[in-house]
Amino acid sequence: MPEDDFGSALRELRARVSPESAGIPASPPRHRRVPGLRRAELAGRAGVSEEHLKRMEQGRRRPSPSVVDALAGALRLSAGQHEHLRTLAGYAPPPARAGLVPREITPAARRMLDRLTEVPACVCDATWSVLAGNERWNAYACPSRSAHGRDRNMAWRVFTEAETDVFRTPGHLAAVRASMVAGLRAAAHRYPADPELRALIADLRALGDGFVRLWEDPAAHPDGLDRLLVPDGRGGRTSFDKDVLTLTPGDLRVVVFTQPATAA
Repeated sequence: MPEDDFGSALRELRARVSPESAGIPASPPRHRRVPGLRRAELAGRAGVSEEHLKRMEQGRRRPSPSVVDALAGALRLSAGQHEHLRTLAGYAPPPARAGLVPREITPAARRMLDRLTEVPACVCDATWSVLAGNERWNAYACPSRSAHGRDRNMAWRVFTEAETDVFRTPGHLAAVRASMVAGLRAAAHRYPADPELRALIADLRALGDGFVRLWEDPAAHPDGLDRLLVPDGRGGRTSFDKDVLTLTPGDLRVVVFTQPATAA
């Protein structure tokens, strides 16, 4: 039966996805008895009851299309994986998401995170929301692994001056703000129908003149390096330069932090 195949695939996907890659905060016990996500974690992320998820995995409950889509989103499946999961459940592929920001970790992005082991690195979507980070990124907790929603959006944190251990000089802060506004403006042109992006821009505009001035005057964007200082755990600070690589397909940003040859 399709439900049996669906349940088996769902169990396998849940076992393969780490809490960090699904955007789920770390929680005790530190050493998990089974790999992947706990059933309760996936259920909470997808907005279904744990019992409902259990029945689906056992092939005793047929999921609705919206539940399949919610599970795919919670597991952060690729477009191909999402389509396959829908097929196993007996449904047509998901409708095209024209005009919406891609928020799926592509295989290329995952490979880069897996191979960038010596420096902190994360993957963001086109709105500067962090989707996943490598172990070094999580060790520095920028933003915290427990963050969610807007707290995982770099632009929001920079413009709202969210509490952080990161320090930037006024010049570096101006440079990163200008760069992020430029990225958001370009994203707004590419994804005009994305409700989360529209809401983010509206809320940033409501913060005041700092964002609005940059948004309305593209020529005002200063060129400059984004350099930041973070605590080194020994009472001092470590200097990092930030570089951003764009990945296509997927329209993702790989943000890499490397130590400069000489400190500022």
